[in-house]
Amino acid sequence: MQLLKHREPALLVSGQSVSNFGDGVATVALTLLVLETTHYSVTKLSWFAAARMIPLVAFLLVGGAIVDRFSRRLLLLISDGGRAVLTAILVVFIATGTLRYWELIVFAVLFGCFDAFFFPAISALTPEIVPEDLLPAMNAVRPLANNLMGGILGPAIGGVIAAFSTSLAMAIDGATFLVSFGALALMKPTPRPARTESNSMIDDIKEGLHYVRRTRWLWTTLVAVAVVNAFLLTPMFVLLPYYLLHDLHYAKDYVGFLIAAGGAAGVVGALVAANLPSPKRRIRTAWTYWIIATLAALIVGVATNFWELILVPIVASPGIVMGNVIWESMMQSEVPRELLGRASSVDWFVSLGISPIGLVVAGEIANYIGIRTYFVLLSLICVLPGFYILTSKRINAVDAGRINRVAVAEP
Repeated sequence: MQLLKHREPALLVSGQSVSNFGDGVATVALTLLVLETTHYSVTKLSWFAAARMIPLVAFLLVGGAIVDRFSRRLLLLISDGGRAVLTAILVVFIATGTLRYWELIVFAVLFGCFDAFFFPAISALTPEIVPEDLLPAMNAVRPLANNLMGGILGPAIGGVIAAFSTSLAMAIDGATFLVSFGALALMKPTPRPARTESNSMIDDIKEGLHYVRRTRWLWTTLVAVAVVNAFLLTPMFVLLPYYLLHDLHYAKDYVGFLIAAGGAAGVVGALVAANLPSPKRRIRTAWTYWIIATLAALIVGVATNFWELILVPIVASPGIVMGNVIWESMMQSEVPRELLGRASSVDWFVSLGISPIGLVVAGEIANYIGIRTYFVLLSLICVLPGFYILTSKRINAVDAGRINRVAVAEP
């Protein structure tokens, strides 16, 4: 691949691929660890997941302002180093048999804080080290590695290791952070972004919010995606496994097969996206993929066995990945470099901001009307904003110049 011939992107991809594998191992290990520590309390497992997500959402805007003040590579080094240290401390607690639930909550909160500037930092670093014509390929390779290493290999191997020793599994996760840290350390230093030194942190955050608010294609998509994430995609991770076990009466291992199917389909989507040129109509193309992913939830309404239900992640995952590749490449091309960290943090903040609420609401509604009815109803509701964006000339005006340039060049 042409992308990997460039030293800096190759180092970043290699380090993150290993780290993604560790994330997959940790996903299984932490789930088992929390359940064992709390005597298999599903409620406390939910709180543990929320403990990591809430600080991530709460501090994303601050994280974006920090990302636009300092070297993005340096911040990634701090994030990987900090998470390696946290994981090492957790391993000591597990190995000595002194781990308590409240310590797991503290661990999750601190991890969420590091995540809050990791995500905008890696988005902002990418265009600094990757030529613009290779941005779509880079933004496809990242989810490819995430799905392959973090969605398939990591959980599969992590499940076997964690069944033997959760401390060993978490130690492996900590080691992968060190590998990623080493890859970042080998990269050339990146400068601090150009900015107005007199601006306060609050001014920086306001500037990022103001930029997103006045950029129509950006804020309309973020609001629409927030609804889809909160009430459809995030609840899938809870409601589909429950439906498979409770309503269709399959064994527990089928839940793993369902998750692996989504990871494998995401790999295919990333491979396809990596080999496609950037579309002329970026907004419409991205939303076409996302609409297909949203409508995949309709399958739940007619699924009566595992082989029908598995079609949901197989259809949805590639659509999500391919739309995300276009979106991230578009942000990196259209948003000014000095604002990219803050714009990315607003992206994550809005996209995920109401997901914890959506998860609770989805559970209550699904409990009342049934899971099949819930997914059919919410799929049809959540797809409406996408169709509006797809047909709006004002929102799609950002691509007008690209289409006109091509039209002039044609004989």
